Amino acid sequence: MPKKKAVAKNEQGYYVNLWSGQKGGTGKSWGSRLDCQRHIDREQDFFLLDVDEGNSSTAQFYGDYLFHQAAKLTEVVERSSLANALLDAPRTKPTVVNCRAGSNEALLTWLSTKPVTKMAQKFGIKMRYIFVSDLDNDSLKLFRPTVEAFSPHMPLIFVANLGRNTMGTEFFDSDDFQKLLKQYKVPIIKVQQFDLELKRKMEGHNPDKRLLTWGEALNHESFGILGQAEVQAYLDDFYEQLDGAERLADLDFSPGSSR
Repeated sequence: MPKKKAVAKNEQGYYVNLWSGQKGGTGKSWGSRLDCQRHIDREQDFFLLDVDEGNSSTAQFYGDYLFHQAAKLTEVVERSSLANALLDAPRTKPTVVNCRAGSNEALLTWLSTKPVTKMAQKFGIKMRYIFVSDLDNDSLKLFRPTVEAFSPHMPLIFVANLGRNTMGTEFFDSDDFQKLLKQYKVPIIKVQQFDLELKRKMEGHNPDKRLLTWGEALNHESFGILGQAEVQAYLDDFYEQLDGAERLADLDFSPGSSR
């Protein structure tokens, strides 16, 4: 019998970044848009999958990069293949995914009913769950069940979105929560408040009355030299933090381990 042809592992280190976090309004779309711009600024081709059907704001800004096949997360086992594009896209390009709020159960249905982890390893695809939190108590309480459920499948990165925080950081700074992060070796990114007037301009309140990507904002006259400098500094800080968090997450991850 002819031997089966070996499947070559991905030499480029393609990956899929799942921007999630369960609670709505924490900044998942904000983070995924920043991630999209990171690839563009580095001239790295990528795919976008916007799985947030009710608020596809990432696709509104970066629709030119959408993968040709949509992905849908569902808790219905018989239809869980609707999410298969989440693994098909990163076979050929790095992939950014904007997940909807409360999608953990649907994502776990896909992971548990399909050979996702096995095929990701076979093709050298790195999967990362990026938990975006506004640091309010209800968001932080969702982190423990999330890290316990997903750590056997992929590494996690915690994004502390200080720009959305309204209740302070007492819970986040507590010994118990910090121990939880250390137990599961979860790297942290801290996203600062971005100027609200500049944010409004990006969201259509500009002379052109259109949405502006981060890259377009850098060159838009309405931002002026100070606004453009602030955008650049914000991007530089985010890119540096995400780069470091990805390296740590990938280094510490052992498939199948609950750590």
